[in-house]
Amino acid sequence: PTSLANGTVGLAYSQTVTASGGTGSYTFAITAGSFPSWAALNGTTGAITGTPTSATASTFTVTATDSLGCTGSRRYTLTPVCPAITITPTSLAQGTVGTAYSQTLSASGGTAPYGTWTVTAGTLPTGLTLNASTGVISGTPTASASPATSITVRVNDTYGCQGTQVITLQICPVITVNPTSLANGTVGLAYSQTVTATGGATPYTFAVSAGALPAWATLNPTTGAITGTPNSTTAASFTIRATDANSCTGTRAYTITPACPAIFPVPVALPTMYVGTAFSQQLTPSGGTAPYSNYTVTAGTLPAGLTLSATGLLSGTPTTSNGAGVSVTIRVQDSYGCLGTQAVNIKVCPVITVNPTSLANGTVGTAYSQTVSGSGGATPYTYAVSAGALPGWATLNTTTGAITGTPNSTTAASFTIRATDANGCQGTRAFTVTPVCPAITISP
Repeated sequence: PTSLANGTVGLAYSQTVTASGGTGSYTFAITAGSFPSWAALNGTTGAITGTPTSATASTFTVTATDSLGCTGSRRYTLTPVCPAITITPTSLAQGTVGTAYSQTLSASGGTAPYGTWTVTAGTLPTGLTLNASTGVISGTPTASASPATSITVRVNDTYGCQGTQVITLQICPVITVNPTSLANGTVGLAYSQTVTATGGATPYTFAVSAGALPAWATLNPTTGAITGTPNSTTAASFTIRATDANSCTGTRAYTITPACPAIFPVPVALPTMYVGTAFSQQLTPSGGTAPYSNYTVTAGTLPAGLTLSATGLLSGTPTTSNGAGVSVTIRVQDSYGCLGTQAVNIKVCPVITVNPTSLANGTVGTAYSQTVSGSGGATPYTYAVSAGALPGWATLNTTTGAITGTPNSTTAASFTIRATDANGCQGTRAFTVTPVCPAITISP
């Protein structure tokens, strides 16, 4: 032809020159100039073949000779071009300050092996180097480069052809997610804990990157607040990832195991019960979350005649006293299945009688002495006025029950004496004392 294709360095080359106008067959030869060292000319077919090894231009003359010895010539210039060499990747994985880093660049489009990797523009982050032979960027970064920095990298193929590429590289600071652990929370009570991040560029966003939050909880991605109301004691393990304004991340693993609250089935002391007297009281728990259910006695035995319903009604008519009382452990369950147990003392007192049924009235001006006593309970007894008031002239011995003094008027006094036995059981009786005047004789 009038000109030959230039070819591409490293790729097989094949072009054929032909001749016309002469007689018979032709032969071809290089008669002037410099033929490329990588090429060969077939003198019979006119084929120029080979693989360009450089982009150096070559100018030469090809002469065709026909069967009668007549000739024709044409001058050619071949200037092979380098292929497009692509360097990948164009964006390298993130690194972190203080953490060993290694990424490998690779080339394609030219002829392997590739070498002489160099940074031609920009600067690698402190602590990193580029291996000229392997294209490996490695080291331990000592300073952050965030947002990403750009560098231009060049590589040569085996024939000296070059490829360049702008590459982005980001070295993140160490981002710490705080706190180191989260409160476990209490079943039935509102829960609120906030995770925060430091070390990066604000603002941060937060997400669960592994595991799962408890089903009852939600995470605010903007504020980092974890909120909700625990409804079981099931543990949940999860990892929170904080992402800063430059897409750098930090993570921390957490475990939350809510605990049941303290539940008291019988928050106040039970009143004293008495043999033969009907008793009924609805137990009302404290702590936990209503409604409550499954009241049961888990240790000890209720006094004879009493029962406890599943809803917490303690009722019945006690048939036997038990002195200072018996300890019974009662358990209750709240709406979330949390249990509370409590040991309570249930005391059933005997019927305590205060004797006598009435007191002597006494005589004005004459020493008075009457004694009250208790029976039916455990000795010793103590005595006290529980209602009304003794006459102004009288006193009560709290140990012996003796009421003594000297009446000074006929004014009636009504009062109630309470006898308390050794176990704190009590009985009462009401009395009225009305002193009378003595018989006064006038003489003579």
